[in-house]
Amino acid sequence: MEIVGPAGAGKTTLYQALDCYTDFIRLENFPDVRKAADAPFFILNGIQLIPSLLHLYRSNSRQLTRREFAWMSILNGWSDLLRRESNDDKKVIILDQGPVYLLAEMRLFGPEYLRQNTAQPFWQSLYESWGATLDMVVCLDATNDVLLNRIRNRRQEHTVKNQPPMVVFEFLDSYRTEYEFLLSRLTAKKAGLKVLQFDTEQQRPQDIVNQFISELSG
Repeated sequence: MEIVGPAGAGKTTLYQALDCYTDFIRLENFPDVRKAADAPFFILNGIQLIPSLLHLYRSNSRQLTRREFAWMSILNGWSDLLRRESNDDKKVIILDQGPVYLLAEMRLFGPEYLRQNTAQPFWQSLYESWGATLDMVVCLDATNDVLLNRIRNRRQEHTVKNQPPMVVFEFLDSYRTEYEFLLSRLTAKKAGLKVLQFDTEQQRPQDIVNQFISELSG
């Protein structure tokens, strides 16, 4: 399962709160291109990805950055890896910054050629793969005013931290729209994909954890 939501929604807070339940939960993040142990993953999946990207690439569009190429490699191969790991240890794998987040980032900010109609079959294959992998998505959100206050008052830097309110609100709304779109595509591929939504302005982290654990137990 994956935890998603716009900046300031409380994803990291919830993720850390779930660390107390490691007897049946495993917290996971995507493969790290900086780790030698993950190098075979990126080599294999990067090589597999290159023909599709070359087919889609247009000369009037910028190329993928190294970071974006790593993210696309993760989207291409991580689902198979997670399914194998899930079968091995039987724990619930919880993802912070998982495939929904990466899909949103690449669709919103990736090269122009990835937003052309010719790229739709490529995206559809990813929706199908991840729809078959994810069992649950937990969506966190709050009002824009609350999120703006959280972004500005936490120590962590953010790209819109010092931007005017309207710029921040547009940024937050763009992620909401993209997450809604992606979840509609993923649930179309897997009718049993459960989506839980929480308002972190109204609900305390522990209450969300309790409800979430109850869902898992059920």
